[in-house]
Amino acid sequence: MSTILWTNVLRPSPTEPARDTVYDLYATHGQVPRTRVFPVRDEALLDLPDPRTYRSLSRAGLLLSAVGLPAAPIMAPFIAADPFSVGMYCAIENGPNDYDSARQMVETSPEGFAAAYKALRSPKHYFKQLANVPPSQLGIFLGIKGPQAVYTHSKHACLHALDQAERDLGDGVVRAALVCSAFSLDDPLLTMRTQRGLAPDVILSEGAACVVLMGDGHYTDWRTMRRCRSRDSYGIAHDLVMLAQTSENDAHRPGTLRGGRRRHSNRHEPQWAVDRPIDSDRRGIGR
Repeated sequence: MSTILWTNVLRPSPTEPARDTVYDLYATHGQVPRTRVFPVRDEALLDLPDPRTYRSLSRAGLLLSAVGLPAAPIMAPFIAADPFSVGMYCAIENGPNDYDSARQMVETSPEGFAAAYKALRSPKHYFKQLANVPPSQLGIFLGIKGPQAVYTHSKHACLHALDQAERDLGDGVVRAALVCSAFSLDDPLLTMRTQRGLAPDVILSEGAACVVLMGDGHYTDWRTMRRCRSRDSYGIAHDLVMLAQTSENDAHRPGTLRGGRRRHSNRHEPQWAVDRPIDSDRRGIGR
């Protein structure tokens, strides 16, 4: 299997009480029961290297940067040797729609629609809706210039990301792979859809995770990984959060944001994934 060089996970403290999240949608209110979020506003989640990027990142994008930026010291030797030999593999949903502007434009006349749209819609909000912007921005911050793959499948995106990272490491496409994911309750429709797929006693929680992999001559079939059940569900990021939490230092302690201690593990062998040697005819920088 790949060697897990480093992991980081961010999740609200299990002692944080679960609350209902209420969304103001047009003339009605949408409510999602049993949710858990970080008790800080978007701008307080982290200090970005470039403050201007706050305007282009959704809350999930900010969580992705918060969990991924501490990987810089681990990635530095690989990037110094060859920034194109490091890849990024991200599982993240599309960003939130601008419901507030849409609600204000509902009663707009056809003649005044263009002016209202221009006045209400910020062009920068479009960047928050694109799934590839958060990993791209994180890659810029870290100096990664290798391949980038983004997956948005609501259930299997983390497995897609891990599988592609494993294949690129095995084929020698990259020497190191940063696999990351983040989930937030930004978008009401996305949150409601995710919550409806959970058991009644499961809490829907914000969360983010980052794993740095390096090839070791074996291939891990991440497609066989069994989905771990827990008291909390982390949406699209669930599988990666569970994987990161099982590292030695992350097993029993919640992640933190500003100023928090970042944990890492030298290696973790998931017992729920099949490990087998890589084909002997494979050659490349990843070996």
